[in-house]
Amino acid sequence: MLGQVKDRYYNDEDVKKYYSEWWENPKDIRNVVFDALNEYVKRRIPPLSNGKKALDIGSGHGRIISYLVEKGYDVTAVEFNEEFVAELRNKFPKIRIMSENVRSMNFDGNFDVVTCIELAQNLKRNELSELLAKLSQVTRLLMINISNKNSFHGHWVKFRKFKANFCFTYAPKEFEQLLEQAGFDIIHRRGIGVITPISLFKNFRGKLIPVWLAKTVNKLDPLFPKICHLYYVEAISRR
Repeated sequence: MLGQVKDRYYNDEDVKKYYSEWWENPKDIRNVVFDALNEYVKRRIPPLSNGKKALDIGSGHGRIISYLVEKGYDVTAVEFNEEFVAELRNKFPKIRIMSENVRSMNFDGNFDVVTCIELAQNLKRNELSELLAKLSQVTRLLMINISNKNSFHGHWVKFRKFKANFCFTYAPKEFEQLLEQAGFDIIHRRGIGVITPISLFKNFRGKLIPVWLAKTVNKLDPLFPKICHLYYVEAISRR
């Protein structure tokens, strides 16, 4: 039986406020791990064949969009933070930017690839399950990651009570079961961040593990994927 993620109250405005302040903020000491994930995704995006379409969910400032556009994809992006939506429309005037909440939206059309990077941690188990079921009907390839509750970082934020009410962590086994139940077959796995820089206090004050040490240790990421901070998966829909 899958582990249960406790239902906790949070307001969407809290999510938007947090990410407006901290997403890709240079003061966030975890960026070394997030950047490594982004670079890995960039390398893994399939080469373009004629007329391929991509859907990017939870686009933030548009890092993944830029990779898809660079490879020639016809991109549709989904983002629910109005500040980010305005920024994306300014950066990428030629692509379709949808200001929607993935928890409630339905997806039109079919896509050759869907990227869902650093979004799942903001979805409760039932929300993630519902999203995966919808995506299995509109894409062949899904590129997605979770924040791993079995990682060093996952244990640390739980111990220090740093985790916000809108953040949900999953074990790799649980995540893979959700994907399989939604109609996906997993074809590739990778862990990112055996060690993530951590701090003693909130807002990354009192740094305990420096960035240089994380970069050195994280060369071992391929050996220990299921205990890394970020667990990345590529899955093919069975539809």
